Amino acid sequence: MGNDNTQGIQTLKIAAYGVVVIYGIRMASNILSILLISLLLTYAILPLPQWLVRRFHFHKSTALICTVLFVIAFYCVSTFALVKAGVQMRAKLPVYELRIEDLHQQFNGFLAQHGIESVGESVNASFSSKRMTQLIADILPTALEFFSDRLLIWFLTLLFLVTLLDPERGDSPIARRLANFGKDVQHYIATTAETGAISAVVNLLLLTVLRVDFAVVWCLLYFFLHFIPSIGFIIALVPPTLLALLMLGWKRALLVLAGMVLTETLGENVLKPILLKKMLDVSLLEVTLSLLGWGYLLGAAGAILSVPLTLALRRVINRGREGTLFQYPS
Repeated sequence: MGNDNTQGIQTLKIAAYGVVVIYGIRMASNILSILLISLLLTYAILPLPQWLVRRFHFHKSTALICTVLFVIAFYCVSTFALVKAGVQMRAKLPVYELRIEDLHQQFNGFLAQHGIESVGESVNASFSSKRMTQLIADILPTALEFFSDRLLIWFLTLLFLVTLLDPERGDSPIARRLANFGKDVQHYIATTAETGAISAVVNLLLLTVLRVDFAVVWCLLYFFLHFIPSIGFIIALVPPTLLALLMLGWKRALLVLAGMVLTETLGENVLKPILLKKMLDVSLLEVTLSLLGWGYLLGAAGAILSVPLTLALRRVINRGREGTLFQYPS
């Protein structure tokens, strides 16, 4: 009877600790999201300076400088490409408005033929310059806030890179633990990047053959959203499908939809299991629960961090069971 009471008290203590931890994560979600995203970027970039040191025997500082220059160049090229695509989209906006109005009229005619009265204002009014200006005015403060956070994220990423580039020679126990617990995360990021890149190239060929506008932009969007499980693909699927429906008709839109769904299915169910070791495999149930749990705790950043955090937590739990949680890897 005494053992039962002791176990009950221990269970209550663990539950209380869990509630306190969850509350703390929720209260500090903003700063935790910045730290964790910075660490995730570090794990994604870290193989490059490590490869430079190992392959070309670069000094640590030289490898870091080359990595920073590469990241800056990649960022500038990507930004220029997106700005150019945005200018081109703006130039084609009148054409899209005419097509939307035409489809709106066709839809109203279809409803009228079946005795259904259509309601609502003209679609052109929804895309008026005043509406667009108001939308930009609403989005701009959020964008500026994101830009300030992004600067902090890249600064922290640089600090993490300096710390993790050669943790064995460093004296920081945090660096050693981050390097050890991040092995599974690095493998997952590499595998996700490979499958995402292959699927993006296939989608690029598909959209190019079907003559969907801005195919490169949609495939880049697909690649980056590929790191958000489940939800990312749905978001990436919408723009090219709607654009194909708008400009090329419903048959082309169905081909875009079917082609991208097929590519995603083959990539996730055939290609990814081949590249991903079974020890790192995460079931659909685990992905869904991770997405819900970390999304609740960390907000939008939790969707990106859900699987990496689950993998890191799994490694911590396994090492705790083995009694090696507080031992450094040899």
